[in-house]
Amino acid sequence: SVRTGANAFAHVHGVDVWTYRSQHPQDGAIFDRAMTGISRAVGEAVATAYDFGRFACIIDVGGGQGAFLAQVLAVHRAPRGVVFDQPHVVAGAPALLEAAGIADRCTVREGSFFEAVPEGGDAHVLKGILHDWEDAAAVAILRACRTAIRPDGKVLLIERLIAPPNEAAEAKFSDLNMLVSPGGQERTREEFAALFAAAGLRLAAIVATGTALNVIEGVPV
Repeated sequence: SVRTGANAFAHVHGVDVWTYRSQHPQDGAIFDRAMTGISRAVGEAVATAYDFGRFACIIDVGGGQGAFLAQVLAVHRAPRGVVFDQPHVVAGAPALLEAAGIADRCTVREGSFFEAVPEGGDAHVLKGILHDWEDAAAVAILRACRTAIRPDGKVLLIERLIAPPNEAAEAKFSDLNMLVSPGGQERTREEFAALFAAAGLRLAAIVATGTALNVIEGVPV
């Protein structure tokens, strides 16, 4: 990656990380548990910092097994939720939602966010999704959300922000990790604004959460 600027994982394994994990279920299960752990570590802080309670229905796009959405719904008792991800990923969601005590307020949907995402939500949330992808793929995901959201709906990215030089090294190390493993990148405020614009959205606000992650709010234009 340092020599070429290209993704190292695909160079070594011959396939991208998503294909590899689908072909190696044991490794995929380890990854899913890791993502659930990360979501649990930051979920309550994010859910408290941003007013998710104003939404009637929250759709967690690429929501894994539902750990993040479960914490949002635990903090905000009014909304209902939808966990949306690939079939082999959301297979573990019902048990997690049941254990979290919010199964009666949350449904599970299967699919690919490159094709279409569920409609009917006031907010479409993408936590740690866009940093896995290069710009063209990230815009395609956002366009799928733009097609599905209501005129007054919001697209909420839960992501790191790249800071100016010599500040906030963590996001920059994560940027290198994204290049090496999934082939994506962390982004600056301006880069997120450009992605939103390419998908028919406008960057409306960025809310700090007291963690490494921010809530980056996009609205239709």
